[in-house]
Amino acid sequence: MSNWLVVLDPIEGLVSKTDTSIAIINQARLSGITVDTATIEQLYFETRASVIATDSDGKQQNKALADYALILMRKEPPYDLAFHYATHLLSLSGTLVINSPSSLRNFNEKLIALPFIEYMPPTLVSSDPELIMEFLVRQGTGVIKSLDSFQGKSVQKIAASDHKKVNAYTKNGEQPVMVQKFLENVFEGDKRVMMLGDTLLGAVLRKPRQGYHASFAYSDALQTELTTREQQIISKVGPWLLKHGIHFAGLDFIDQKLTEINITCPTGIVQISEIEGRKLAEEIVNYFSNLLP
Repeated sequence: MSNWLVVLDPIEGLVSKTDTSIAIINQARLSGITVDTATIEQLYFETRASVIATDSDGKQQNKALADYALILMRKEPPYDLAFHYATHLLSLSGTLVINSPSSLRNFNEKLIALPFIEYMPPTLVSSDPELIMEFLVRQGTGVIKSLDSFQGKSVQKIAASDHKKVNAYTKNGEQPVMVQKFLENVFEGDKRVMMLGDTLLGAVLRKPRQGYHASFAYSDALQTELTTREQQIISKVGPWLLKHGIHFAGLDFIDQKLTEINITCPTGIVQISEIEGRKLAEEIVNYFSNLLP
C-alpha cells in the first residue's frame, strides 16, 4: 500500500467543500492510499529529514520523510522564509515531492511567467518608482502586484498619478513589484487553467461578482472553453513546467493573455469537476500514482 504525505495549511482552516487539497486527500484515501498530513512547522531534521505527521485518525507520529512514497507540497503563499526553509528540508527527503522543492524555490509565482513574456500583457518588474511611472504613462491604467501576493490580495488598479501607491508598494523604491497593463476584459472574468504534467486538466471562468478581482474568493465559477490562442500558449508552457518537475499548476488567462502561473497551491478542481461532471481528484491521484516506480 502506498504511503503519502501532504504538507499544507492547518486543515481546520480550510473550506472542505471547495478545497483542492482536501479533495485530493479524500480521493487518495478512497483509492486505498495511506495519507498523512503536516504543516511546514512540523518538518524537521535530526540525522535525517523528518516530520511530525498526523494520520487519518488524528494521531501524530514522528516519521522520516524517506518513508513516504510521495510528498505533496500544498502550503499556500505567501512565500516567506519559513516556506523557503521547508523546501530545503523537502529536498532532503529522498522521495518524490510534487511540486519540485527546487522549482518552488527558484520560481516566484509572479516572475515564473516571464519566460513567456510574448504571451503576457505589457509587464514591468521593478522597484524604481520613476520606471514604474514611465511605464504607466505609456500603458495607461495598470495593475500593481506585490510579488508575494495570492488570491488577488495586494493587487490594485493604478494610474500614473498614483505616486503614493507606488511608493507604498515598493517601500520607497526598495522592493520590486510587478506592474501590468490593466485589461478591461477582466470584468468579464479570467480563466483558471489546471495543468497536470504538461497536459490540460480542465478550465473554469472566474467572473468577479463585483470589481476586477477574479479569484475564486470573489468570483462565480462558470463553464468555459479555451481559444486556439490559449491552447497554443498551454502547448508552450506545459513542457516547460514538466521539465522543471512541476506536475500540478494553474495558469491564469485574461483576454487570451497569460497573467500568472500558480505552482505552490493551485486550486479549482472542485469547481471544474462540478461544472463538467468529472472527477478531477481521481484523475490527479491516478497521475501521481503512475509517477511512482
